[in-house]
Amino acid sequence: MINLGARDLEQAAMPNRAPLRVLFVTGMHPTARLPRRGVIIRRIAEALGRRGHKIELLDVGGHRGIARYLEAWPKVARAVRQSRPDLIHVHFGYSVLAIPRVPVPLVASFYGDDLNGTSTRTGKTSFKSRVGVLVSNWLAARSRRCIVVSEGMRERFWWARLRQKTVVVRDAVDLRLFVARSRAEARARLGLEHDRLLVLFPHREEDPNKRLSLAVRAVDAIRPSVPDAELWIVNGRAPDEMPWYYAAADVMLVTSVREGGPSSAKEALACGIPVVSVPVGDVGLAKDAPDAVFLCAATPEALAEGLRAALIKAREPRRSRLPLHLTLCAAAQQIEAVYYDALAQV
Repeated sequence: MINLGARDLEQAAMPNRAPLRVLFVTGMHPTARLPRRGVIIRRIAEALGRRGHKIELLDVGGHRGIARYLEAWPKVARAVRQSRPDLIHVHFGYSVLAIPRVPVPLVASFYGDDLNGTSTRTGKTSFKSRVGVLVSNWLAARSRRCIVVSEGMRERFWWARLRQKTVVVRDAVDLRLFVARSRAEARARLGLEHDRLLVLFPHREEDPNKRLSLAVRAVDAIRPSVPDAELWIVNGRAPDEMPWYYAAADVMLVTSVREGGPSSAKEALACGIPVVSVPVGDVGLAKDAPDAVFLCAATPEALAEGLRAALIKAREPRRSRLPLHLTLCAAAQQIEAVYYDALAQV
């Protein structure tokens, strides 16, 4: 069996057609409060660049709601005139509001809340996010091709014709960054005690969609048999530091109401730690990595049972458990194919 590294995989299927000029337009950008937000877009741009394409990223910055998108119209128009892209790749539904009428085809990517909506503390979908779902369907209608990160998200489009032109490119992981490391090495780097049993929750605790309370109850439910277990809430860390936090954990827990991916589950697998999750987002991951992903009902008791099984698996030597078709270079190859397909449409 031949083991390919990240660089080998990236070189394995370079494009035979002419490289493209692509303008990325996105309103998803890292902030001090959300440093990981939109980092996958930068990584995809870099991966496509390594495949020979010219990617220009236009970040619709600011924090003034919809006004920032409308104010970006002249920036986008100027970028189109100056760089003459073959196509525009719009990331996240609201970003379509930044695109004036231009003679360039659109490809649109959707990541989660833009099609799923956002949960309130009462479990309902917020009015603002319902508007966002409307905007996302409008973006899909304007685009030649659409990309979503899970099969479930494709079904969220309102019309069959939108679903038919949508391709699933699942959350991808950069294997140059997310690698399996020993728990002892990671804890020494982070200054953590070696004897702690850590259940990683890499989400914002104030986000009602992530259901922190369910995660707390799940860990409480396991303590009678695993008294040392503790929920380890990690958020607001620099994106490139996250591999060390995954490596320092024993297992990862997902309790969200709605998800696109989540990408954090795949990153955890790449770093060698098992994942316990409710059936949400990319549930196909359980079939891709059946020895390391434990799907459980959204109850404390079921999640506690999953945690017990995952903690046994966590005793094994660390190795990447991520299937190679979920790597960043594989995703870049799929996105590239979407581009050529979109340009072939008349």
